Amino acid sequence: MNEFKSQKIKAVLKVLLKKKGLTYEALAEQMECSVPTIKRILGPEELTLNRLLHLCEILDTNLAEIETLTAEEETGSPSFTEEQDAFLAKNKNYFAYLMKLFDGMTPKQIADEYQLTARSTDKYLIGLEKHDLIRVTGKQKVKPAFKTVPNLGNGALARAHSESFIKSIAYFFIDLVREGLYSQKKKEERNQATFSTQVVKVSKASYLAWIEEQQKSMRSFEKLATYEEKTKAPEELMSAVIVSAHTLLKHDYEGLKKISSTFGEITNF
Repeated sequence: MNEFKSQKIKAVLKVLLKKKGLTYEALAEQMECSVPTIKRILGPEELTLNRLLHLCEILDTNLAEIETLTAEEETGSPSFTEEQDAFLAKNKNYFAYLMKLFDGMTPKQIADEYQLTARSTDKYLIGLEKHDLIRVTGKQKVKPAFKTVPNLGNGALARAHSESFIKSIAYFFIDLVREGLYSQKKKEERNQATFSTQVVKVSKASYLAWIEEQQKSMRSFEKLATYEEKTKAPEELMSAVIVSAHTLLKHDYEGLKKISSTFGEITNF
């Protein structure tokens, strides 16, 4: 079974387990094996057809339904499990290490950049693998268990990182825009950045359809970036930074006043 496809199927199986309220202990009892074996089956170990059929029987599903759910999983945004979310929220250094793996860095490159000891590297990899956050390929390459960075959702991980993340991105673009406005460099030598905000009145259905189009476009762009990273010379590539934020609110939402007064207040003389 294709390794990436196998991981997607396992992600679907975990969702179904959660919906049925089945713990790893209960599943191990029904499959007549140990909890560590269950963790290997749903983790790095190859998922055989016999085991998949057994799991389908326990979960009261079938291969056709698993295939449908896997397709939905692939077209949607991946997400961390509750256990992964809690682990990364509690251990921010592991989250930072995982993000470097998502950036395409190898454990050796991370170790060299941050002067990590072999013991520290091992601890990072063991901790991430224990929580099914990374996988080791047949060529002994370490990769994130997800093809793209999962949505942070609204759990502990989002609470731990969202505000600092948004502020970091905001200051990043403030510096770039300031450089564009005040730099003494020639225009063609400056780093260029665009930033815009729009408030429009639209139906919820149209808003959701627009979001879906944006997600499709972003996935296509990510695929193009992956292709170019593999096929073009490093000196031909640059780093594209894309920030996306959107919301749908009622017209009387108080916070909208902050946007409308961005350029100043209109008062009586």
